[in-house]
Amino acid sequence: MDRPQSSPPETTPNWAAGTRRRVPFYLLAAILLAVLAGSLTYVYLDRLRAETLPSESALVASRDIRAGEMLDESMVAVRAVPQAILPAGHLTELPQALGRVALFPIAAKEVLLPKHFAGGPGSGLSARLPDGRWAMVLPSGWLASPVPELTSGDRLDLVAYQAGQPVEEAGVIVTAVQVLEFSGATADADTLTLAVSLEEAVAILYARSNGFALLALLRPEGG
Repeated sequence: MDRPQSSPPETTPNWAAGTRRRVPFYLLAAILLAVLAGSLTYVYLDRLRAETLPSESALVASRDIRAGEMLDESMVAVRAVPQAILPAGHLTELPQALGRVALFPIAAKEVLLPKHFAGGPGSGLSARLPDGRWAMVLPSGWLASPVPELTSGDRLDLVAYQAGQPVEEAGVIVTAVQVLEFSGATADADTLTLAVSLEEAVAILYARSNGFALLALLRPEGG
């Protein structure tokens, strides 16, 4: 007579093996929680720092702006900027920039200034003059030889020499004057607009009025 089949005996669970299987999960969860906690702490402290610094509203570029682009509302925004890094004369309202044309590239998040745009106060040549300097137009016809190839920002020395005088009488009358603008080709420009002091302007005028030949020498970059 067949005996009834009995169910297999129950075994005691292997807790050590189960724990080992769960260790990677626990480690991964701990790492993720630590990263999340660190990110939240950084955001909180950064926001707290920004709130404690004195700030002011300023108009900033929302994205990179190319030279020649006309600004619209998608390109600019009003943001709170720490006062310590705000440049003087910064723009504060959208109407001050909308519809204006960028004179040169503007980086995203850069605070906008009047000199960034064509037209309006602060964007002309006078606003770009270094402190203590005046703009002077020097015709190339005043020079004894063609002007070297130039770019705006280059610096020149001017040598003066009077015909019939010993070569030792030739000398540098102005040094490291900045080229603001020039008309004509980059090499042998028709006119040069220079940033000069009053003393330098008088020295050039005196040399020209007394028949001195002038020679423009391009200084090396950084010189």
